[in-house]
Amino acid sequence: MESKESIKKELGQILASRLFEGKKQASNFLAYIIEETLIGRGDKITQYGIAIEALGKPAEFCPTENPAVRVEAGRVRKLLEEYYASEGSSSKLRIILPSGSYQPVFETSSSTTSVQHFSPKSIQSLGPKVHISYPDTALIRDDALRSLIYNMRSLLPMTLGNFREVRIALARVSQPKGHKVDELEIAWRHHQAEFLLQCHSEAADAGFAIKFVLFHTLTREQLWSDSAWVPIHYTQTILETVFSQFILETFSLHRGIAMAYWSRYWKMQRDIPCHYRVLVEHIHFLQDKAGDTNLQAFLDACQARTQRYHDDALAHLHYAVGCLYAYMLRTEPTATLEIPWNRLALRALELNPGNALAHSIFALECFHRGDYEMGKVEIETARQVNPFDHTGGHLMAVGLCALRHWELAFTLLRDVAGLDSRYPDPLRVVPCLFYFRQGEFAKAARSSTQYATLGGWETFGTLVNHCRAGDCNGCIQTLSRAVDMLPPNPSHHRLPASNFWENIQQNWAEQSTSNPLILTNTLTSSQ
Repeated sequence: MESKESIKKELGQILASRLFEGKKQASNFLAYIIEETLIGRGDKITQYGIAIEALGKPAEFCPTENPAVRVEAGRVRKLLEEYYASEGSSSKLRIILPSGSYQPVFETSSSTTSVQHFSPKSIQSLGPKVHISYPDTALIRDDALRSLIYNMRSLLPMTLGNFREVRIALARVSQPKGHKVDELEIAWRHHQAEFLLQCHSEAADAGFAIKFVLFHTLTREQLWSDSAWVPIHYTQTILETVFSQFILETFSLHRGIAMAYWSRYWKMQRDIPCHYRVLVEHIHFLQDKAGDTNLQAFLDACQARTQRYHDDALAHLHYAVGCLYAYMLRTEPTATLEIPWNRLALRALELNPGNALAHSIFALECFHRGDYEMGKVEIETARQVNPFDHTGGHLMAVGLCALRHWELAFTLLRDVAGLDSRYPDPLRVVPCLFYFRQGEFAKAARSSTQYATLGGWETFGTLVNHCRAGDCNGCIQTLSRAVDMLPPNPSHHRLPASNFWENIQQNWAEQSTSNPLILTNTLTSSQ
């Protein structure tokens, strides 16, 4: 065993690192288990001891009912792995927390060189990678505009990074003088990014115009574009609101244009890469056809990955979500779902600490088995972890509705969907309208002509009756048939931009009403 002094020094460097900065629970957890190990009590570390001594839990804490310690252990384990892959890569001593144990292991660099490392593609299910490009700040003379670009380069990847299904390529494309760079070619060949997101900005009317353009690099097709105006004295909150709405439109699971295109692209190929299959099948079920056949293909993909790779974080998470879908569609007897749903929800939370969707599906599993207090805590945790994750919010609303918790479901939906209380009446809204088939029914229903095409109030009444009766399968099938009656898009893949600013304008208006110092008389739309 290494000397206590060197271990304490290594612990100090870890706790002072950027990764552990501000993570009080993780720091307390790691410090506690190392201290116990150094004084000879490492083999006696228990979940209860960690909960009381390190995490500040009350004396009545029950480890079998509350997964807080297991979740924090998974979080610390991943933080240590990230630390030694980045800031601590040159450390001669390494602190490791083995899976399934609360006693740390200390290894020198000579012993860690023999450890086998796997490439992420071999053990983890993945989603698409997006390369983000910005204007060259060296060519911008306006200080305020240059500052905005710097803020975008910092804040947009951070906001998008909260959505774990999407990977980000951050390297900036340098453009030699006198040569035009093919950014699509560079994004794919240099970064293996299947999407290129171009972000442009220019000064306009006492503020700035920001434009987003999204391309698929393999087909070179422009999928989507939209623009926004922000005041010259913008705040970080304003930029976060803009970016979160952009992400909802493009990269959210239940509605994202990029995710739908990516899933359809791979479904048309002869072979889907193994590490893509879970997410491809999930999105295909969610956005294209929520039927029994596609649900089974999704569940089969999850089962194959989790059986082969026990630490595949994304596969376990989406498998747990699949159990909710199976419950809603009643493809399995409820009794046969309870054990795997509970096991998968717990495992997903352990493998995905700090992931809003993991907390969301665990919250629904808590409601399913009757632990309402824990479920409410997990709902709030999910929203605090990533307040911009509308996918998790929509999922919880749909799930709570299926579990017969109507008022809580509609309260969540009014918040995350930014519903106009005038039409339709929020207390009669069916959450599935905003979660399956990209929310196309809800979008089309805003037009009287298209609402008639969907079947009008007769169809809506049928949806409400299915929902109130707990017949989620009937609700989803009625919804799909209604959406299929809409006129087809000019292109199956090219999806038009939505009314980008509807939710943002409403949110900002509410903020300016409650606080007259915020954006008074300055908001206009670029559209």
